[in-house]
Amino acid sequence: MIPAAREAEILAKCAGILGVESISGRDDFFGVGGDSLDAAEISEMLTAELGRDVDMETVLRSPTFAAMLSSIGSRSPE
Repeated sequence: MIPAAREAEILAKCAGILGVESISGRDDFFGVGGDSLDAAEISEMLTAELGRDVDMETVLRSPTFAAMLSSIGSRSPE
């Protein structure tokens, strides 16, 4: 599980990548303007930040940012 404060930091970084002021866990990646290039950048950032391999599929297939972070948080660090 990813602590709430850490999730907030990650969401802020995702917002920066997507070029929006802020996002919430309820937001949809595509709904805030995300595309495949953004997904690649977010997956790289998440891999570096969390020490876990996060592929683009995880970013692209998650219905919300909260679902994506929950899915990642349930995995063991690699």
